[in-house]
Amino acid sequence: MSVEINEKTEITIPIKTLISIVGCLLVASWYVFTTQNKIADLEHTVKLQDERFISYTKQPGREHLEVQLIKRDLEYLRKEIELFKGKK
Repeated sequence: MSVEINEKTEITIPIKTLISIVGCLLVASWYVFTTQNKIADLEHTVKLQDERFISYTKQPGREHLEVQLIKRDLEYLRKEIELFKGKK
């Protein structure tokens, strides 16, 4: 025996259950919305911090390797100057 469902089919739901379902949907949607906003804010903050760190490391003298390269160049130039002065 099958039951036919159409526009005239009546369904009864207690008002407490209906209110509970609507309340749960509202709370769940609020939770998802606030969680997505927090994630977006954190991603934005991380992106800004990454950009600040990159700009900080690009400043002269911030990277250890740059300082070493400058020291090597200075030593090389000093030796070249001494050799040049010795040839005269």
